[in-house]
Amino acid sequence: MPSEQPARAVAEQLAAEQLTIEARTSRRTALVALRGELDLVTVSKVAEVLDGLEPRADGVRHVVLDLRGLTFMDMTGLRELIRQNEFARSNRHNLAVVRGTDAIQRVLKLTGVDDMLVLVDDPDDLVPPPVTH
Repeated sequence: MPSEQPARAVAEQLAAEQLTIEARTSRRTALVALRGELDLVTVSKVAEVLDGLEPRADGVRHVVLDLRGLTFMDMTGLRELIRQNEFARSNRHNLAVVRGTDAIQRVLKLTGVDDMLVLVDDPDDLVPPPVTH
């Protein structure tokens, strides 16, 4: 019987080749930029990074997910966007999505997911909320 270990290693290698994720945090905002394909093979990698941010009142409060570098997204990618959006709403932090290419935007529009998300054209479009004392 073949071991699951080589199959897992192959899947992880494929995911690494098909999608790169750049995540950086500045004060209370995390910017996560995706480049490549968001699909069945790579979605767990994205979920791991986003879930690992652990937004909370005394930490990261704003997550910006940049889709401009995506070349492909399937239904599993759409489901992850919806899941992250629902998590943000239920945990009272902000999720904003930077619009992707025309092809990615078309998928979001055809499925109605664009109506669920806070979409911006550029991460610089987001202005942090005023600090109240």
